[in-house]
Amino acid sequence: MTDEIAPPSIDVPDGWRLVSEEVTAPFDVRVIRIEAYTQIYEDVELRERLEAATGTENGTTWRFVFASRLRISPATSPSKSLTRLVRDRATSKFVEVLEERGFSDVDRADTHRIDVDHTAVEATRFRAQVRVDGRDRPVEAYFAAWPAGEEYLLGGGAYPLTLPEPETFDPESAREELFGMLRSIE
Repeated sequence: MTDEIAPPSIDVPDGWRLVSEEVTAPFDVRVIRIEAYTQIYEDVELRERLEAATGTENGTTWRFVFASRLRISPATSPSKSLTRLVRDRATSKFVEVLEERGFSDVDRADTHRIDVDHTAVEATRFRAQVRVDGRDRPVEAYFAAWPAGEEYLLGGGAYPLTLPEPETFDPESAREELFGMLRSIE
């Protein structure tokens, strides 16, 4: 009998709500089993303001963050090659998730380094579009994966770069808030 995988922990600001929590096998690798416990949060206040401003219920999560704990069985110590494999497969899955959530034209832009628990972690930045009120709106998304003991932690999220009038939004603050949430994942 195997132990259940523990949920990740993440500090989210007021106004954010847990919208999904599940344990999955996110991708297959021939000789090992990979299990992930994922939690997804969204900025409910922003969603409600946008629905009121546009007069529609878009269904698109404009601003969200997720945290995952990934367990590999049999237990394998992280290595550069295993970390690269996890990062590549999980990044591809993140792009699929963005598309499933209504984001289009998802393009990898570049990478940034963020400090997570005194370790520089590579975060990939994506640019995409969300269609709202008959118009494409730009969004930015980030994804990162890093070893944590015998497991891996994954985190990512997205936020709009512009909003329909009369709403205002500061993408710089949103990016810093996202990075803060990613740094808090344990």
